[in-house]
Amino acid sequence: MAKAIGGKAATAPFSPHIHAPLTLHRIMWDVVIALIPATAAAIYFFGYNAAVVIGISVGTAVVTELVMNLILKRPISIADGSAVITGLLFAFNLPPSAPWYVTVFGSMFAIAVVKWAFGGLGHNIMNPALGGRVFVLAAWSGAMVNVWSPTVPTMMSKGLSFMQASDVIIEKVPYVTNQVYSQISQISNTVQTNILTNQVTVDMITGASPLGSLKSMYETMSQATNAVQAVSHASHVAPKMAYSYWDLFIGNVPGCIGETSALAILLGAIYLMWRKVLIPVLPVVYIGTAALLVWIFGGLPMGLGWFAGDPLYHILSGGLFLGAFFMATDYVTSPMSIKGTLIYGFLLGTLTVIIRLWGGYPEGVSYSIVFMNFFVPIFDRYLKPKIYGKGKAAVLVKGGAK
Repeated sequence: MAKAIGGKAATAPFSPHIHAPLTLHRIMWDVVIALIPATAAAIYFFGYNAAVVIGISVGTAVVTELVMNLILKRPISIADGSAVITGLLFAFNLPPSAPWYVTVFGSMFAIAVVKWAFGGLGHNIMNPALGGRVFVLAAWSGAMVNVWSPTVPTMMSKGLSFMQASDVIIEKVPYVTNQVYSQISQISNTVQTNILTNQVTVDMITGASPLGSLKSMYETMSQATNAVQAVSHASHVAPKMAYSYWDLFIGNVPGCIGETSALAILLGAIYLMWRKVLIPVLPVVYIGTAALLVWIFGGLPMGLGWFAGDPLYHILSGGLFLGAFFMATDYVTSPMSIKGTLIYGFLLGTLTVIIRLWGGYPEGVSYSIVFMNFFVPIFDRYLKPKIYGKGKAAVLVKGGAK
């Protein structure tokens, strides 16, 4: 939710202007506070490496901001909180096993290129954190969409400690089955740890994100030649998804660091609404549109017909909540008018569902927001509200005065 100094968010073109206690710094640090629940959830579900990734991303963003200030001879802006928000949101869009270089170069790209190449805060043409995510997706796609590790609580339920489970995530060691773990639990802790974290030669199973599981189901269903076969395939594949609505809601599922816990994101959003920083119109329209379209069309890729989709599974999966509340609502790259906001939210939801159901990528939030960011200037140009005192009412008043 980057704001601006001298850019779009710092302008107030339509009168009357009412004084408000909101300041740039207050809004920015309110957003940082709102992201604390998601940060805590990220560390709980994905281990200490999530804290390392977040720290590297935020540190790189702040240092890059300072370097750009010095190079461009601009006032030092690292204290306004915008770079911290970009670093946090970029880290939230990374897998928990992201290498350090992916984190560093992606965070640098978000600040130096997406933000400062276009003039700095308030002039960026897309959300900086999502610009960084799209960059690393193209540059290191293997590290970004590789096999997803199960969460730390899932592995702790098998007897591992928090640190052991965190090590498994970093080393990308796939999930250990109950049978295998019961075998290695008989040996000493040292040897057990080595097996789990290093030279693993035992049978393993791999994990997939909730949307990845759903995408696999679509592909399986598309191979069915008739409805009966599709239902049969569905009953065979569904158990493999193994993610309950509750796990999806609290975030106990594989995925990017900060996007899995809808509960933590909602807590942050409620704080922003209480502080009057966030008006939930855009998130509600975005999520509501996605839910409605998934319910209508979600069954079609599986051959189950109309109105057979699972909207709850979709809205709780992937980055929809994080994108809707913390990135689509970026003041700089979202429409200024209520009419533009409604259309913008509807198009975001539509594009996200199209990508998820029929695209080659299981997630569609990042690309939807980045793509729609380019159309925001058009919304602001053609859907701006009438200036107070202008238009039909003003003509009537003027005519009456004659």
